[in-house]
Order: sequence, then structure tokens, then C-alpha cells
Amino acid sequence: MKKATISGIVAALFIIFSCSGKRTVAEHDPSGSGDGKPTGVVQMDPGTNHENVMKMLKNMNDLSLGLYKKLSSENADQNLAFSPASLNMAMAIVYSGARGNTKQQMSNVFGFDQDHDTFHPLYHAYMTEILNIGKDTLTDFNLANRVFLEQSYPVLDEFVDQVMNWHGGAFEKTDFRNFPLQAENRINSWVEEQTRNRIRDLIPTGSLDDLTRLVLVNALYIKSDWKYPFNKELTREKDFRLPSGATMRTDFMNQRKEGIPWFENEDFIAIELPYTTPDLSLLMIRPNREVVENISNYVPDGETYRHIIENLRNEEVIIEIPSYKIESTFSLVEPLRNAGLTDAFDFHADLSGISGERDLEISDILQKVFFEIDEEGSEAAAATAIVIVTTSVAFDPEPKLPKRFNADRPFLFILKENRFQTPLFIGQFTGNE
Repeated sequence: MKKATISGIVAALFIIFSCSGKRTVAEHDPSGSGDGKPTGVVQMDPGTNHENVMKMLKNMNDLSLGLYKKLSSENADQNLAFSPASLNMAMAIVYSGARGNTKQQMSNVFGFDQDHDTFHPLYHAYMTEILNIGKDTLTDFNLANRVFLEQSYPVLDEFVDQVMNWHGGAFEKTDFRNFPLQAENRINSWVEEQTRNRIRDLIPTGSLDDLTRLVLVNALYIKSDWKYPFNKELTREKDFRLPSGATMRTDFMNQRKEGIPWFENEDFIAIELPYTTPDLSLLMIRPNREVVENISNYVPDGETYRHIIENLRNEEVIIEIPSYKIESTFSLVEPLRNAGLTDAFDFHADLSGISGERDLEISDILQKVFFEIDEEGSEAAAATAIVIVTTSVAFDPEPKLPKRFNADRPFLFILKENRFQTPLFIGQFTGNE
């Protein structure tokens, strides 16, 4: 019998190149000490404006779901997974070095406050809450940022301080000029370590050369058990309906449970599966139509997502969902261009907050995702790569029949944190590889 599981990995990588003849504005000599894990991020300042944090996260959630809808529409019949959290964390570091119109566009697209002095404490407060997930001993959680810096390339002290103090990023000296292949191996090794070997060979051979100046990497890993695990003895093989209308046989996990958050309307049913940690849960959205030709039509926008979360009501539910594994790799440049981030990808880019010069532009934003789910729980890892090159419920006493959530057709899933309800991973299962 075939076992299906869900796996999700996303890797965030920033590769920065520079042209020669750049004027040095400030010197900094990163020691390379530290592990790149933002454990040094201080606790949330009691004076932090909670309303402003929530406004920032609302904008981030809107972008996350909008980007995923774009990716889904381009891969509507395929299994897919995406980590908006990894992308946001990586872009937040780049934003520290953005200036002028580039900074304005990043602010508009990602919901970052235009004033860096305001943005950093707000984002810092959010990061602090995310890091608290790692305090739960029942969850294997890792979040790390690292900047691999060309040893001969000077960057501004202000940029270094912001990355280290607000984002917990460690710097590591690297010799891109003379040993780019060794640098690729070192970065790949670090990513594998941070993602429990779930992301391998993030940087393809030959991707770096003597023009590389910085590679900014974000790694995110989460593994947690279900609060109500599925009994493996109840797993049965049954039909799953593909987007074409044809069927395939796959393993379905089964259980009947009270107290499962439930939402339904005329278009779809949604349930929320809890983990052993109260900080995380998995939202699953299954369309009502038997044949789902285009699952992207059901990706919620920010308003719909918030409506679902606010209107979940506990029910007794018979749950039937397939176990499966998903791995995805794609570029996020065009979706971000369409969202309004245009200047960052050509000679108009102003990333002078990194080195003091306007000689850098983003050439690519790559993401690789692995997401896995089975009877015991789920495992997700993420790495996002940004390549930067030189510029040229109410109680009802009446007895009720249990609800039924039968995911026997393409469906969506959202692994979210429950403090701010931000999606950490978003994906879809269509049955097609």
C-alpha cells in the first residue's frame, strides 16, 4: 500500500554581487561568530504598539495569500507548497538596506513601515513571538538567519547592526572572489544543518562567482505532532479525484473527533487540526465541487482568511485526509513584480543602505519547499534565496450528527501560528506530481 505524506521545505537565499570601483563608506569586520539563530532577539517591548504590529501583519498576510494565489494559478493541477514566512523574514533583512523608491515599493508590497526606526521594533516584536514557538519542548523548531559576506567587501556599520540586533543574523566571512565553489558547499552545508537535512543543494553548482558579495540566508524548520494523532491501523486506501476528473488510489488517514474547529459555506469546507503545541495549527480547505479543475479559485484572500478564522466553530468531525509529501521550487520575481515591487530587479534598485553605493539589484528570488504530513504529525522546512547582482461558536443543546471532512479531491492547507494567525506555510494537494 502506498504511503502518502506531506513535506514542505522553503529556503531563502540572498546572493549579492558588486561591481568594482565602489567607494567604501564604512568599514566593518564581522567575526563570523554566532550560529545565525536569532535567539538573541530581546523580548517584546511592553511599549510596542500592538495595533501597529497587527496592521503590519494584516498587510503581510494579504501579500502572502495573494502571492500564493498567483503561484497556484500557474500550477493549478500540481502539488505545491510555499513559505510566506521565510520570504518575509528574508525580505525584512534586505529592507534594512533599501532606500528611496525601492524602499517605498518594498514598504507598499510587504506592509513594512516606511520609517526604519518604527519598522525594526515592530518586526522585532513579531519575530520574538515566532521564536517563542521554540520554547515548547514538544515541537522541534528552528529559525536562523546568516549573512555570508565577501571578506574584502565593506558594508555599512548601520546595516550590520540592524541585521544583528533586530533580525538576529550572524555574519560569516567568505572568499567568493577566489573560492566560489567552496563557498557554495559551505552555504549548502549550513542550510542542510539548519533544516535537519531536508534542504539539500540549495545553491546549484556554478551559481556563485567572483562577483558575489553577500549571500543572505533564512532557514525555517518546524516538526510537531498532532494533538489528536491518527491511528495507523485505520488508514485505508481509497480513491482521490484528480483535477481531470479521473481517480487514483492513495492512503487516507481516518478519525472521528469532537471539538474540531469547523467552517463551511456554499463553496468550501474548512477545518483546523491542532498540534500538541497550542502555537500552531493546520487549516485545511476542501472545495464542495466533486471535480476541482482549478484549486487556485479557492485560495482565500486576506479578508476571507480572516473571516474563516473568526468563524470557526467546534464540531464533531469524521476526518478523512490523505497523507502525502510535497516538494516545490520556483522563482518569486514575477509574482513580486506584479505585486508592485519593480525597481529592485533592475538598475533602478537602491540598496545603498547595505554598502553606501547604488551598485546592487535583485536578480532572482528562489524558494524551495518541503512539507510532510502523516498519522503522527507534520514536518516543514523552508529556505528562501534572494540573488542580488551588480547593476549594469454558540452552544447548541440539540444532538447533532457529526460533520464529515472528506479530502478526496484537490484541497488547500495552511500551517499557521496562532498568536497572530500568520501563515507559515501554504500549499495544495491535487494528486499530481
